[in-house]
Formats: sequence, structure tokens, C-alpha cells
Amino acid sequence: MKPLKPATIWKYVCYVSVALNIGLAIILFTPLPELLYKPLIVDETPVPGEAIIILASAAYTTGLPGFRTMNRIHKGIEIYHRKLGLKIICAGGTRLPKANMTIAQAMRETLILYGIPPEDILLQNRSNNTYQDITFLLKQYHNDFDFNKAIFVTSSYHTYRVKRILLKKGLRSTVVSAHPWQLNPHLWSERLDMTREVVREYGAICYFTMRGYI
Repeated sequence: MKPLKPATIWKYVCYVSVALNIGLAIILFTPLPELLYKPLIVDETPVPGEAIIILASAAYTTGLPGFRTMNRIHKGIEIYHRKLGLKIICAGGTRLPKANMTIAQAMRETLILYGIPPEDILLQNRSNNTYQDITFLLKQYHNDFDFNKAIFVTSSYHTYRVKRILLKKGLRSTVVSAHPWQLNPHLWSERLDMTREVVREYGAICYFTMRGYI
């Protein structure tokens, strides 16, 4: 195989550069990311139920919940103070090595700091992804709660997948979206972050569909 000539290499570099710049322009200057984001949102009106389940996102290894997890926690607290659920269940088993705790435990500590009574906070901390979060939760607390009357709280882009998992399991649980802050980006980096989440979420939906989870 003959080596490529410098002129040919530069031609391919130019093609790639143009393609990348076109893609970046679409992300930064068109409403396409928002149009792809909005179908992912399920935001049902919560009614009085038995439990509020806050699904974990990321957290720092030191034990502090990440921004997305905090966004979900704030929504869960709001619902709790509206007396729409008697208990809060934190779901997320990824371990935070420096803090020697799981994300669910870190969420519990944060909820206590916000004034939620410790006896009203339960944990499901054996899972590492959304499907496990819900599956292990249902198994652990199936004798304690009617999950058809539960309220699941998660990030806006994540709600569609959660709703599909619940329906697959034959549940009519309410799914509530945390504040969809990504839909109002102020910086170019926020638009890139929103696009990344959209692409990742559509990929996760495809994967979950192939695995039969939804």
C-alpha cells in the first residue's frame, strides 16, 4: 500500500475540520439540541403517595453529591415538604472511595443537612445503573410500599427512560422531572454539555431497548 501524499493528507484534514466545525455550529447556533432534548422529558403531576424515590446521578469521591444529584435532591425535598410522600428513598450504590460510602448514603447525609428527619430517609445502595436502581428498590421494599403510588424523581433528560422501565415492570408510578436547567444554557460549554447528555441518553435508551429493560 502506497503512503498517502502530503496533499492528500491535508485534503482529508480539511474535510474533517469542516465537518467538525459544521457539527459545532449546529450545536452552538441552532435549536437542534433543545428539540432533541424535549422528547426525553416526562414531568407528571405528583399526587399524595407513599414514598419519594430520588435516583442518584454522580457524586464527588469525597462524599459530596454532584450538581445533577443535588438538582434531584432539591426536587425531592420540595415534594416531601408538600407532604406528597411520607418517606424518601435514596437509590444509588456506586461507592465513593475517599468518603467510604455510597452515593445513596451521601444523599442521605445531604437530606439530613436540609432538615429531613433521618427516620424518614431510606436507602437502596446496591445498584450501579438506572435499571438496577429500580429493580433492587422494588425487591428490597416490595412489602413496605405500593410503588404504584410512589413518586420517582430524576433529571429531566432521564425521566423518559425511567418511565419506560416502570411501565415495563407493570407500574403506574409518577415520574417527576427535576429542574430542566440544561434547556436554558448561558455559555457555549453548557450547550455542549446538554448535547452530550442528549446523545448519551438516546444511546442508553437504545441499549436498554435491546436488553429488554424497556
